[in-house]
Amino acid sequence: MEKSSSIEVNPNDTKYYNMKQFINLVSEYIQTKAEDTANVINRTMQLLSVSVDLSIFDPHTSIASEFYVSLYELLSNVEPRSPLAWCSVNVLSLACKNPASRHALIHTYQFLPLLSRLVGDHLTTEKKIRLLALMQELTCGIKISWQIPHLSHLMATLTKWVEGQDEEIITLSLGILVNLCYKNLPAIYTLSRCVDIKKFVRMCVPLQGVKIEVHVCKLLIILEYMNGQVPKAAFLKLMEVTFKSLTEAYKARDPILLRHVVEFFLDVSQQGNHMDVILSYENFAIETEKLMITIEGNLTNDDHPSENIVQQEPECMALLLEFFHAVIEMKIPKIELLHSRMVALALKWLQVEAVCSQALAVLRTVAVNSAYDSTISEQLMVGLPIFTFVLNVSEDDFSASIERNKRLNALMQLLKVLVLCPNSQSRIVNAIENEYLEKIFLPLLGLKSPRERATDASTMSPEAIGLYVNAVALIVELAKINPACVDMRDELLKHRQIHMVLAQALYNGCKDTKATVLELTSNKCISPESIANAMTEMQSLIGTDDHRTVPGNGFNDSTWCFPVMSVSQLERLDEVINKLNTAVSQNNMINVSTSDVMELFEYKLASMRHVERASIVSMEAASQRSTHLQHRAAQLTAELNRLHQLLFHVQQCHEEVTKARDEIQKSNSDLSNRLEAEKGRCKVASSQLAAKERLLAEKTTELEDALRRLHSAEEGRTVAEEQITDLRRVIAKLEENLVRKEKLVEKKEELTQRLTITYDSLKMQASQLEKRLQLAEAELAEKASELSEKTKELTNCRQLIDTITKLTHSQSKK
Repeated sequence: MEKSSSIEVNPNDTKYYNMKQFINLVSEYIQTKAEDTANVINRTMQLLSVSVDLSIFDPHTSIASEFYVSLYELLSNVEPRSPLAWCSVNVLSLACKNPASRHALIHTYQFLPLLSRLVGDHLTTEKKIRLLALMQELTCGIKISWQIPHLSHLMATLTKWVEGQDEEIITLSLGILVNLCYKNLPAIYTLSRCVDIKKFVRMCVPLQGVKIEVHVCKLLIILEYMNGQVPKAAFLKLMEVTFKSLTEAYKARDPILLRHVVEFFLDVSQQGNHMDVILSYENFAIETEKLMITIEGNLTNDDHPSENIVQQEPECMALLLEFFHAVIEMKIPKIELLHSRMVALALKWLQVEAVCSQALAVLRTVAVNSAYDSTISEQLMVGLPIFTFVLNVSEDDFSASIERNKRLNALMQLLKVLVLCPNSQSRIVNAIENEYLEKIFLPLLGLKSPRERATDASTMSPEAIGLYVNAVALIVELAKINPACVDMRDELLKHRQIHMVLAQALYNGCKDTKATVLELTSNKCISPESIANAMTEMQSLIGTDDHRTVPGNGFNDSTWCFPVMSVSQLERLDEVINKLNTAVSQNNMINVSTSDVMELFEYKLASMRHVERASIVSMEAASQRSTHLQHRAAQLTAELNRLHQLLFHVQQCHEEVTKARDEIQKSNSDLSNRLEAEKGRCKVASSQLAAKERLLAEKTTELEDALRRLHSAEEGRTVAEEQITDLRRVIAKLEENLVRKEKLVEKKEELTQRLTITYDSLKMQASQLEKRLQLAEAELAEKASELSEKTKELTNCRQLIDTITKLTHSQSKK
């Protein structure tokens, strides 16, 4: 394999200093094998194995690609028992804690064959555990298309160790065997050649322990695939063991077991034909709640956790939140009752960098499934200050590590969901400042020089592409609601870099990212033509990025033609075949000796063994060549991304410089025209100035006369002021008299008011008396009338009495 030139080491570049030094030292060591160089390499790897910043292992940077290739070459050139080999194991163990790095180590750099050389019975228990733990990490999800070198030796050793007594070694060995056999038929065939599978399974089934049981269950399911449909009972047993293993692994803070359980569960659940079986597990919601209770109880009771638990806790929580995220997406019955507790758990871990992205993913999924639940919306709004804090803190970090991009990407998706939710829309819009969103694009559209920007951060990694796409989608949604975001959206979508990012997302993005880009192009804010132009420009570059080839495609079928026999053996074989053909044609097989048939069979076996040996040699050479080509492809891809990014920045700067030059030229032309016009106006102004000077002399004379008159006026003003002073004294006396008069007038007015009131009162009384008089007169007239009537009646009565008296007297006389 071609070796790159030595890398310049800058002591001020503290982040990648040890990596660059390691690359140069390995190049020197491979050539000289010097002991001093080996000692320096040993010290450098010890420093790398205790590094706190895992972002240095991000595989998308050119430095990391060179580092992995150099580490591979070092392992290839040292003895299995060398201290350098075990220092390499420590470095790889730390690199596996970075998910992107672990994926690249498995699928691109393929360290498993080299690590298989280290496996042996001579190892101590501590070294066995270290090596097996690393190999378990590097075999999770591995794809094996043929019998890779040392696979038979590795499987034979692992099956032997499974029969041992050390539970941890048994667990790790079974985990590696499960990872190797999962979806890899060549590995299963290799295992069947190393051991009797049925006998091996019968030996594994009685093994006790939660960690061992989950691997045995997975192994049974994998082997059942060879016989067709997997029984439903096996999946139900898997679900039971899965929850038990998750609980026990979390209590023990075992991130390796947690990762393998969660990833196997996710892989099985994503296969559509298994979803119905998983949903039929009746205790899903109950077991999930029990797991939640365990987590909540441990978070409450760990008042004085050990250092190991503190270190492993974030990684364990990230895996559990990934499991909860998958469970929520599966829409298991009654799981929605746990949404509130899951939100509370996720909010507690938002400020932990290693867990933040998974916590945000859980919150986003809950928000999508509970968009109109006011209780969940209010609970999410409690975390709004934390969202802005995470956004603000992330914007202060311009290293653009993969974890930082994942964290911001998940946050952008969550904020977009909350913006579309009616219950939280207004508060989200008010909380998000344009400045925060603009800072996200600084690594892509910043004002630094293109070379600096290209080396500072990878803006073409899948994580960065997803972040920029979802950030653009969020800004577009905000612009529909908040007019203040419209200018930012329009300015952002004018950049050619954004068009390139969207085109890159359509080429290599995941399903959700591609759907987001297509949704953006369906809006009027961005034209599909600009995306199409960007895709056309980068088509040739994208074509070279596909280095994910299957190992072994680097040689012709012609290399499979081997000379299997000598000339004499061929003649003897032809003689036996002709004899058999003659006997068959004459139907005289009885006379054919058994020795002839056995001889033919032995020739066939010898031929097959020869072909197998030759094929294994060719396969090992092809595997090594394929691995080297993949390493080279990874290096070239990282360099291509860097140059691609540099090219975009240079083009952008060139466009800006060209635009600035045109503006300056136009400005110069305008200034020249203005200068000529100003010259003409200057001449006119000179003649006007002379006339103004003459006029100024005349005005000066007039001013002197005015000053003399002013002096006289000031003297008159002094006299007038004295007169005014006298008048003011007179006025003061008059004012005093006036005040006295006013007081007297006030008294008179008060007296007048009292008299007026008395008058009004008397007048009212007179009016009342008049009314009473009128009433009395009317009553008197009425009484007089009545008296007159009574008088008349009395008169009539008297007359009647007189008449009666007279009649009475007259009758008495008679």
